Amino acid sequence: MTWLRTTGLRLLLSIGLGFALWVFVSFTQNPDQSTSFDSVPVDIEGLEPSLVVVDQQGLPRTNRPVVDIAVEGPDATLQTMRQSDLRAFVDLSGRGPGDHNNVPVNVVPSRAGLARMSLQAEPAFLSFRLEQEITRTVPLTIEVAGNLPFSFEKGQPSAVDSRNQPVRSVLVRGPQSRVERVTLARLTADIDRLTANYSSPRPIEPLAQDGQVVSGVTADPLTLNVLVPIVSSAGVKRVPVVPRVVGSPASGYLVTSVSVDPQFVRLTGSAGPLDNIQSIGTDDVDLGGASQAISRTVALRPPQNIGLDSGEPSTATVVIQIAPIARPFQITLPVSIQIADVPDGLQASASPQVVQLTVTGSAQQISALNPATILGSVSASGRGAGSYAIEPAFRLPEGIAIVGQPPRVTLTLRPPPTPSPELTPTELAPTTGPPALTPTVTTETSPTPPTPTP
Repeated sequence: MTWLRTTGLRLLLSIGLGFALWVFVSFTQNPDQSTSFDSVPVDIEGLEPSLVVVDQQGLPRTNRPVVDIAVEGPDATLQTMRQSDLRAFVDLSGRGPGDHNNVPVNVVPSRAGLARMSLQAEPAFLSFRLEQEITRTVPLTIEVAGNLPFSFEKGQPSAVDSRNQPVRSVLVRGPQSRVERVTLARLTADIDRLTANYSSPRPIEPLAQDGQVVSGVTADPLTLNVLVPIVSSAGVKRVPVVPRVVGSPASGYLVTSVSVDPQFVRLTGSAGPLDNIQSIGTDDVDLGGASQAISRTVALRPPQNIGLDSGEPSTATVVIQIAPIARPFQITLPVSIQIADVPDGLQASASPQVVQLTVTGSAQQISALNPATILGSVSASGRGAGSYAIEPAFRLPEGIAIVGQPPRVTLTLRPPPTPSPELTPTELAPTTGPPALTPTVTTETSPTPPTPTP
């Protein structure tokens, strides 16, 4: 019994000494070291299928977040480690829509033999924004760009799926905040210079109400085939619309522009008659003395045996802009002359009493002019008996001016005639001897200059 006890103690002691020696040799010959692996992608686990990880703008995150991993362990093991030997992940189980901060990052080895390694992520926590992923059905539109050669025209474009079935609406999928902005899906096709039918798969673009492409949203399907029929337009001719304007605007006004909508329409008919047609007219648009812009919707009048192509309007809207005539007008009017300020003891007369006055103004001012309101006047103030050539003063309405030199008149001032006294019989008797001489008094007048021609 004593021997057994002694032997067991020795065995335990040997094992302990062997482990201690192994530990000593391991730490002496293979000491712990540290290193790091940068930009290790982080896997996302536990995310609900109806949720999506988005950035601050609500756009889906297409790249996984990354962390740096610090590793500490035996040097010999570190020498054989690779980044692929480690896996970083976060667990989003049970987390709903919204912002989630301080989600811990877990780091585990992905191969055996790394149990002794110490692994630490930097940063140790990450933040995530989760948003509900939804789908929505929106209408589909097709935009066709480009110009066809002469005598070719395009038909109604259409979109078909892989089974050649027409498609008029599509599904869009993405974060709720982005999908709710989508109101329309668009396909585009460029048919410039084509002479045969267009057929090509085109990507679908989700659009917001303002016409901008909404990013972060995918369409289902991603592409559709766009078909645009292109046919020869023999027997179809595109001609301008020429409005028929009759009448004249109000006096003093003129037509500054005439516009029509539509400007062109397509006519159908035999090739011969179509060749001779250069335009299509409208019903009459009567100006009727108009003094401001007018707008009329009138019928189109195709030539005989010619018709409007399918889908073309049968009426056109004609807008006529009318403005006052800017250039000045002249008119010659008879104007009466009045005499003012006649001194006491003198009589006054003017020759001529009516002059011809040429005035200028705009069309509106001339048309509104009342000749009776224009008067000419000469002043006799401070003048004595005699004749004077004077330029009258004229009272004119605002905006009206005299053309050239105003006409002159001759103002004559004279004393009133003296009445003859009654003769007595004695005074009537004949007298003898030479007649008495009566002195003649001549009044000197100012010279009258020639009247200039207006």
